Amino acid sequence: MRGLGAFQMAQMKHKDARVLQFYRHLRSAIDVLELIALDPYQPPEKPAPEPVATPAPLPPPLVISQEKLTYSVKEASAALSLGKTTIWKAIADGVLPAQKFGNRTLIPAEGLRAWLASMPSAQKPRPGRR
Repeated sequence: MRGLGAFQMAQMKHKDARVLQFYRHLRSAIDVLELIALDPYQPPEKPAPEPVATPAPLPPPLVISQEKLTYSVKEASAALSLGKTTIWKAIADGVLPAQKFGNRTLIPAEGLRAWLASMPSAQKPRPGRR
């Protein structure tokens, strides 16, 4: 071991075994410190992050058709360019079919088309033609 050569041993007047043991222990601690100084600590490399699992694609939305199946009274009046009072009167007279769904009144699209087709034509006869 370094530091405890023959000269150092000769300098010691009282050779206590505990002192020698202490020096050996101290010398090994200094050796470890020198190794640490020569090879500084480097944190371990982080493993590559695991790829995030992409969620399964959503199923396509249910496609019924592009046109509406039913209309509210407000939508029906806007679609036909009529007042809501006219629509309510046609429902009350039984000419325009409607169904209740909770507080809502729904008018089937086919019923609107049939009611529109049943209206009289707006063509006036031309003079000289029948």
